[in-house]
Amino acid sequence: MPTAVITGGNKGLGLAQTQRFIEAGFDVYVVARSRAEVDTTGAQFIECDIAADRAADWLADLHGRVGPIAALVNNAGVHLKKPVWDVAPDELDRVLDINLRAMFAACGRYVALHRDTGGAIVNIASMGAVMALPSAAAYVTAKTGVVGLTRSVAVDAAPFGIRCNAVSPGFIDTDMTRAVLAKDPARRERIEGRIPSHQFGTPANVADAVFYLASDRAAYVNGVNLPVDGGYAVGF
Repeated sequence: MPTAVITGGNKGLGLAQTQRFIEAGFDVYVVARSRAEVDTTGAQFIECDIAADRAADWLADLHGRVGPIAALVNNAGVHLKKPVWDVAPDELDRVLDINLRAMFAACGRYVALHRDTGGAIVNIASMGAVMALPSAAAYVTAKTGVVGLTRSVAVDAAPFGIRCNAVSPGFIDTDMTRAVLAKDPARRERIEGRIPSHQFGTPANVADAVFYLASDRAAYVNGVNLPVDGGYAVGF
């Protein structure tokens, strides 16, 4: 049974990814700071603050226990709704630590551990990596860095049979999205009006894209950033 590890795979988009890999027959390990919702997925749980583990030792520990990991999905992330002039240094550090530095460390450790076996990495970026989002300077900065990291890893790790790609979700219908937009129904209407299909995506849409990039069906796909946004970024 192949193994997949998903950071932040215990809720939201990550939970849908966890379920998708389990349905495909993977042995899935979820990395999170709490066990919330993990028990209902059939995944195994690794308790870890990935932002504090600067060397991604959690990944080396798992590799030592289970052997080669077929797919690493760097999904964990946080958002900060502030313009650049309101972002405090400690707030910027938190966003970069979770969204970029932890991912950087995990990618590096994964490649070091899988040079003889190959594998696949999928990094979760954002539509904020391809277009500016209002009042989200720290988040946009971090997610733009994710795309650059993905391309660099794709080039450097290819000789070892390791692929690295990114997925950039757009507006996805999650509990958090619904809660935020419930306070501003007009904004939801504006967003839906710009999406060519006039509807939000689902967590399953994102999970399917992640699984594809991690699977052998994407064996010749490397270094891409795949938008899953219903055409929002190219619409009018």
